[in-house]
Amino acid sequence: MRRKIPHFTHSRAYLYATANAMRRDLSATGEFSAVRLAATWTIHQSAKVVDAAYHMAGATAVFRSNPFERRFRDMHAIAQQIQARDTHYEDVGKAILSDK
Repeated sequence: MRRKIPHFTHSRAYLYATANAMRRDLSATGEFSAVRLAATWTIHQSAKVVDAAYHMAGATAVFRSNPFERRFRDMHAIAQQIQARDTHYEDVGKAILSDK
């Protein structure tokens, strides 16, 4: 699990730093793309952390009686929502390239 903690902490720091930058300058162009990228990337990194914890929990992690099973399902439900779509990476890339 120690190998996955940096994924979570760096993702969280990246998301918060991007959100704070947007809050400081709401009129800046490209900031909304930066927040979309940060949120999407953070969701994907969080799912990886949950997957690692799930595998470490062992065979009992799949049972509904195990509280982790619900957290696993919740994280993967979030990862399937519109904010986590892989197409966001493409959209942000297009926005970055069109600014040049």
